[in-house]
Amino acid sequence: MVEQQGYIKHAAAGFQMVEQLPVSADTVIAYSGVPGAFAEQALVDFFGEDKERLAVSDFKAVMEALENHEADYGVLPIENSSAGNVESNYDLLGRYDVAIVGEQIIEVNQAVMAIPGTSLSQITTVYSHPQGLMQCTEFLESTGWRQVSMVNTALSAKKVHEDNDPSKAAIASLRAAKIYGLDILNPVANNNKNNATRFIVLSKDKFYQKDANKIGIAFGLPHESGSLYRILGYIVQHNLNMTMIESRPIPGKQWEYYFYIEFIGNLQNPVVLKALEEISEHSIDLRILGNYYMDN
Repeated sequence: MVEQQGYIKHAAAGFQMVEQLPVSADTVIAYSGVPGAFAEQALVDFFGEDKERLAVSDFKAVMEALENHEADYGVLPIENSSAGNVESNYDLLGRYDVAIVGEQIIEVNQAVMAIPGTSLSQITTVYSHPQGLMQCTEFLESTGWRQVSMVNTALSAKKVHEDNDPSKAAIASLRAAKIYGLDILNPVANNNKNNATRFIVLSKDKFYQKDANKIGIAFGLPHESGSLYRILGYIVQHNLNMTMIESRPIPGKQWEYYFYIEFIGNLQNPVVLKALEEISEHSIDLRILGNYYMDN
């Protein structure tokens, strides 16, 4: 356990260092969507093909599965290299008492698919998650198709399969096309051909692996000049490499924001703990979201 004076002793001591994340034959991992979702692929890449999966309706339901002890871990998308951060999931991190225990980056090729025998000229409507549609704007602008948002890319593929209508297409993964028996009309429709999504692995239990090298924190700031500059100064002063910063409005407070920051470090490092102590003194409600291994 991490030991340190003041607030950081209280906050960081809640995290237990382990050699490996506890995983057994009975481990259940929750993800949003249906089989074939990119989140399911991230889950498989991180935990292996043989682990029990709990498919839930949306991102919030992943958090609730952890909260209600229906799942041991959950997987959520947090950032895409083309469409940016998944802002709603930062809001969920602020609302639920969970810890980030890992991350998984997967290559995301958004494929256009339809029922067997369909040609591109027959399509009039396309279904996908808003992020999937955003990642394929250049291709979609050339088609003039009506775009319909769905909760999940794989659910879009499932709908196209079930509707059995040659005027409908889905944008989803190649895995989804195989599962739902759809033909691929365009295997890589995304604008950025180096498209990738970063997923975070969450747990109700606050574990961190001994070799974890990235820390996530969240905090509020007073609405005054230089407050964020001061916080970033502590990161610079201690020579810590910040890899991400995101801000989200604080509900009910006009022009006040909650900030999410990731930087390279480990909770066993006294320099990291000193920086966290200084940040806590000049911020509001500092939370250590987790210490986890960065997926390169």
